[in-house]
Amino acid sequence: MADNPETPRLAQLLGLASASNSPTGSQQLEPLEAGGPVPALDALVGRRVRSARRRAGLEASAVAEKVGLTADKLSKIENGKRRVSPRELPALARALNVPMATLVGVADSDRPALALAHRVAAGADLSTTSSTRSRAVEILQAEDRLSRNTSLAPKTLSPAGAAVKQLAATEYSSTPRTKPEAQRQGKTLAQEVRRLLELGAAEISDLPALIEMHFAADVALSPLGDGSDGLCAHAEPAALLVVNTDFPLGRTRFTLAHELGHHLLSDARDVIEEGADDIWDAAYVERRVSAFAAHLLLPVKAVTEALSWLDVTANDVVEATARGQAVVGYLMLRYGVSMQCVLGQLADAGAITSAQRDTLVGRLNPGGMVHTASHLLGQRPDPEETLRQQRPPARLATAVVDAARSGAIGMNTVSAILGRPDSDQLFDEVMYGSAVPAMA
Repeated sequence: MADNPETPRLAQLLGLASASNSPTGSQQLEPLEAGGPVPALDALVGRRVRSARRRAGLEASAVAEKVGLTADKLSKIENGKRRVSPRELPALARALNVPMATLVGVADSDRPALALAHRVAAGADLSTTSSTRSRAVEILQAEDRLSRNTSLAPKTLSPAGAAVKQLAATEYSSTPRTKPEAQRQGKTLAQEVRRLLELGAAEISDLPALIEMHFAADVALSPLGDGSDGLCAHAEPAALLVVNTDFPLGRTRFTLAHELGHHLLSDARDVIEEGADDIWDAAYVERRVSAFAAHLLLPVKAVTEALSWLDVTANDVVEATARGQAVVGYLMLRYGVSMQCVLGQLADAGAITSAQRDTLVGRLNPGGMVHTASHLLGQRPDPEETLRQQRPPARLATAVVDAARSGAIGMNTVSAILGRPDSDQLFDEVMYGSAVPAMA
C-alpha cells in the first residue's frame, strides 16, 4: 500500500495535523500518551486496529515491528491510551492489509462485497495467489459490480438459520478448552441445526442449497487444482464459502460443512483458507468445526440405525466381513461422505474404538466398501469420485443472467460469477437461452 494522497484528510479526521501543514515538514501534534485525554475518535481507531489485527490472525508484536512501534505503544493505541500519528496511520494499514479509511471509519459501507474482496486478497495463511482465494476475489468483485448496477437481493438468514446463529453466539462464543469439549460443542451444534431445519437423520443431498437458503452464505464450487480445499470469507452476518472440487466428492462435502462451521461459530478470522492438514488440525477450534461437519453430514442416529438394519456387530466392522464392509459402504453412498468420516462416526457411536478406527482408516479400501454396498442403493454419486463440479452461488447466477439480458452489466461479470470463459457460446446461452447456462 503506497503513501496515499488521502493521508492528510484522514489524519484530520483523527484530530492530527499532517506533516504538510508544518513549515519544517514535521508533525505538529505528537500522539498523547496515557497521561492526557485521548479523543473518542482516536480511541475508536485503536479499537479498529485491534479488531483488524485479530481478524487477520496477527500477533501484536509482529504488527508493532512492521510499523516501527514498541509492543507497549501498540497496546496503548489498541486500548485507547495513545493517539495515532499521521505517519503511523498508513504504516498500520499496510501491516494489517486494510485501507486506511477502514481504520478511521470512512470506508464505503455500501460496498461490503468489495471490502471483503480486499480482505480476501490481503495477507493469508496460505498463498495469497492461491486459486481458491483468487476465485473468491473474482466472485466478490463481480458481486460488487452487479450490486452497483442492479437491485441485488441481499443474503439473509432464515428464521431457523437465525436461531442457529443465536445459539452459536450465546453457547459457543469462547474457544473450547479441551478436546472432548470441542467435539461435544461441534456435535451439539450439528444436532441443533438438524433439529431446527427438521432434517431428522436424513441425508443432505444438496448441501450448497441448504446453506444458501438458511445461513446468509453464498456457496461456490469450482475445480481449482492442487491448492487448498476450501475458504470461508465472512463479514457478519453474511459469508462466501468456496470449495475446491478437484478432490473426491466425500472430501469436498466435508470441507463445505467444515467451512460452514467456521461461519456459524463466527470465527474471529474474517478469511479462513484451509487444506486437508488444516481441517484435521489438532487445534480445538478445528476439532470443533470438524465434529460439526461430521455430525451434520452423518448423524450418529443414522449410523446406529444402519448397524441394526444390517445386523452388523463391532467385530464385523473390525474384521471387514461382508456385512461390515456393506454398512460402511452404504453410509458412504447414502450420506455422501468419505470412509474416514464413516469410521469416525462409528467410533462416536461406540461401535468401534478410536484405536480401531485409526487402524481401519489405513487398512480398508474405500472403493471396495462402496462396491460391496452398491446393491443396497439405487444410482448414487460415488463419494470417492472426483466430479470437478462448477457451481456458482445461486443468488448471483440468476441475478447476473437477468442483468446481462437487460444490458445492465457486461459478459465479463457473467463469466466471473459463472466460472466460465467469456466466449461466444456463453454469450449465446445467456442472451438466447431459456434458463441459467449450464456449468462447464
